Amino acid sequence: MPPEVVEGYAVHELEFLPEDYIRARFQRRIGFIRSWLLLAIGMAMVLWSLQMGTWVRDARAELQALRGTGSAMEPDVEKIRTMRAEARSYNRRIDLVRALHPTISASEVVADLVDLLPQDVGVETLDLDYPEAADADRATLRLRGTAPDETTVTQTAAALDASPRFEHAMLVESKRVSERTGGGRAFVITANVMPTPAGKEQ
Repeated sequence: MPPEVVEGYAVHELEFLPEDYIRARFQRRIGFIRSWLLLAIGMAMVLWSLQMGTWVRDARAELQALRGTGSAMEPDVEKIRTMRAEARSYNRRIDLVRALHPTISASEVVADLVDLLPQDVGVETLDLDYPEAADADRATLRLRGTAPDETTVTQTAAALDASPRFEHAMLVESKRVSERTGGGRAFVITANVMPTPAGKEQ
């Protein structure tokens, strides 16, 4: 039977094919497409595995190179550590030397006081306190003495404070002395002792 013509197109009589044949043909096509998809996925996984292997090898090579660089730098790092330890030891020795040989001596302080104290002032004790080795060019003076009156005590503190050799002179104590011991006033003055001015160094 010739095919039926509809609007110029030939329509084959596929509708008369058995239903089982049509279903089997459809299943074969689906299976073919599924096989290609599985093959493509498998190939992609293989390529991904190869790429991952390449990345892992490159990462291991870089890590090994970094380890080699670290090993090459270990001698330099050890030298730096040794130099730092030697520098700390040297600084401790310098501090010790400064502590044993302060730049401010008691004899220099006494000589400066002789020129500053009023004539009627008597010195009983003179103490120098060096706070720390790092401040060996500084000292604290504690002067204990006697004066005929309060005016002379005030003049003594003012003379120390006006001198470039001393600063922050402070009257700590001033009290009357018994008449049986000569009268007058006993005082205590503290001041910061500065290094010897450059012009007075011998």
